[in-house]
Amino acid sequence: MIFAFQADAQVFKKLGKRVERAAERTVERRVERETRKSTDRVLDSVIDAPKKQKRKEKRRKRRNETENSNDTGTQQDSTKTKSKYRTS
Repeated sequence: MIFAFQADAQVFKKLGKRVERAAERTVERRVERETRKSTDRVLDSVIDAPKKQKRKEKRRKRRNETENSNDTGTQQDSTKTKSKYRTS
């Protein structure tokens, strides 16, 4: 009877170790996968950054050009209206 109990205990001990190792491997794989994903995202953003910056610069230039053209347009309009109403 004692031998049977020891054999069962050894089997459960080995089984417990296997389960523990399997759980550790699963966690390690998951961490590795998530790390790889975040690293890939960071690298992609770094690689694509110059393209994004160029796009932003183009947008800024367009905005500045349209703002400048709007500003000069309103100034011209205001001078026209002023000259209309001048009584000198």
